[in-house]
Amino acid sequence: MVDHRASPGLTAQEALSLGYHPAQVSEGQLFEAKTNHCSHCGTVVIMNPMRTRDRSLCIYCNKYICDNCGIQSKMPDYVHKTYTQQIDESLTFFANQGNTI
Repeated sequence: MVDHRASPGLTAQEALSLGYHPAQVSEGQLFEAKTNHCSHCGTVVIMNPMRTRDRSLCIYCNKYICDNCGIQSKMPDYVHKTYTQQIDESLTFFANQGNTI
């Protein structure tokens, strides 16, 4: 949510540089949009209702992913790991530091 009901809002140039349509965040406007978490990196993705291009969808976990992860998933050496899997691997790695097995 971006609330400019009691503020001067953003200029057209500021709005465009942040990825908003200028009419959505001008003076007196309240911008609300659905958000999702990218299942690969955990970032919050604002589901812009004015977007025209397709969103990236992971064919392995059947979930929406952010644009950056969508590009990475098309690379030839890509290995599919969800954000949860990456966190679990990191925690296991650090938990095993110092253990001589």
